Parts: sequence; structure tokens; C-alpha cells
Amino acid sequence: MSGRISLGRVLESRELLYTLLLLSVILPLLHPIGIPIEISVRTRDVYNYVEKLKPGCHVYIEVYYEVAARGELEPNLIALTKHLFDKGCRIVYGSLSAFGVVAFSLFRASAADLFADKVYGRDYVYLGYIAGGEAATASLAKSIKGTISVDNYGNRLEDLPLMKEVDKATDFDLVVIVSSGTDVFAYYVRQWHTPYGVPLLFVALSVIGPSIEPFVGAKQAIGMLVGQRAAAEYEVLVGRLGLGMASMDAQSTSHMLILAFIVIGNVVYWSKRLSSRRGGAR
Repeated sequence: MSGRISLGRVLESRELLYTLLLLSVILPLLHPIGIPIEISVRTRDVYNYVEKLKPGCHVYIEVYYEVAARGELEPNLIALTKHLFDKGCRIVYGSLSAFGVVAFSLFRASAADLFADKVYGRDYVYLGYIAGGEAATASLAKSIKGTISVDNYGNRLEDLPLMKEVDKATDFDLVVIVSSGTDVFAYYVRQWHTPYGVPLLFVALSVIGPSIEPFVGAKQAIGMLVGQRAAAEYEVLVGRLGLGMASMDAQSTSHMLILAFIVIGNVVYWSKRLSSRRGGAR
């Protein structure tokens, strides 16, 4: 009996297939490859809009997602924050949901390099959780300092340099809503865009993209970034590959591996079948 293991026997090993499939997913997540992807028109339009913002502009970002949605939304938030900081924009972050506080903390830890040379209170501020839903959204549009008096860390807003420059909706050049739900998008459309004409940008999960599409179609938002694909595209545009591109790499490598095994499996199958026919014909 030969000690050599046939190729067919190896390829029939489920353990091998599962191991290779697992590696094809994990390795790109740990070390993004950067497999080329096509940039969609929608993502490029958002990038071009941000690119036209003037240095020193003011941007408000609503962080409204739970940890479970972090994988899809945080890469978009990181890429956008990099672009805004590169443009010299100053950012005010806020959360109309209690879980936004945790999401912001994880986001800042993941993007520590972006905040390394930024001064809190001057370059960015995090207001923290603001209770009240749509009523709070309307109140913030009229006056942030009239709605809350301290930020997430107990600092008085009137003592922060950035908050001396902005207070109401019309003080912002752009508002970005990063959300895993649908209601908050409507809040900002009704309370910030409709009465004050503030430009809105939506960042959403793939599954809720169709439900907020009408806002974009009606020009109530300048655009939208949806899911990890949009994050990967934006990461390419801003030159910072992260989880968005890593996720696309993982999908691509796993799909290529599956296709390769399908092809090899068919080759082995037909080789065996032809061999058995030849043997039977003797």
C-alpha cells in the first residue's frame, strides 16, 4: 500500500477546506491586501462634496448606532473623519441615543491616529448623550448651549473654544448622520434641513439603505454611504485602508478560494470518472 495520499483524497477533506476558508477570511481582516475595487459614482460624489469644503469649516456628526452595527458603520465614520480633519474642518459629535456614547468611545480608540494631533475642545468636541429624540434634535438646531450645558466629560460648553464658534444649525457647513436606525434620519431632515437648509449626509447599514433613499432622491440629503462596500471605497479615496477594505478583501479571497475548489473538484471528479470508464472497458 502506497504511503502517498492522492490529490483526490486531500481535496475531499472537509477539514482542509474549512481551514483554508477560515484563513482566507481571517488573514485579510488582520492585514488588508487592498484588492482593487471600483469606486461607485455615489461614493465619489460624497468625496467630491467634502473635498470642496473650505478649511476651518464646521461639521456636526450624529453618532447613533449600537456596538452590533459597528462593523459596517465605524469604518465609514473613520474614513469621513480623516477626510474632514485633512480638510482642516472642526467637528462636533453628538448622540441622540445612549448607546452612542459607547460607540463613540470605541470609534475614537480605533482611530487614535486621527486624534493624536488634535486638541479636544478646539478641533473636536463630543457632546455625549442628548435625551429627547426629535424634540432634542429641534432644540439643538436652535441652540446647542441652550439645550445642554456640559459635554460628555463634564466640561462646560461655554469654556470650549470650538463651542464659541458654533451653537445652532446654520453654524454648520455639513451634518453627518451615522445611524443603524431609520428614525433619526427623518429627525434631521425635518428639524435641520427643512427649516434651516443645512446639508445632510447619511451613513447607514446596507439593510436600511432603501428606506432612506427617498430623502436623497428628493435632495434632502447630499448623498449617502451604505455598508462596508462604501466604507472600502472611501478608504481608498482618502488613503487609509481599514476594516472596510479588509472586509472586501476577506469576501474576495474567500470567494476565489471557493471557486478554485469548485474547479479543482470538477477536475478530480471527471478524472476519476474517465479512469473508471477506461478500467471497465478492458
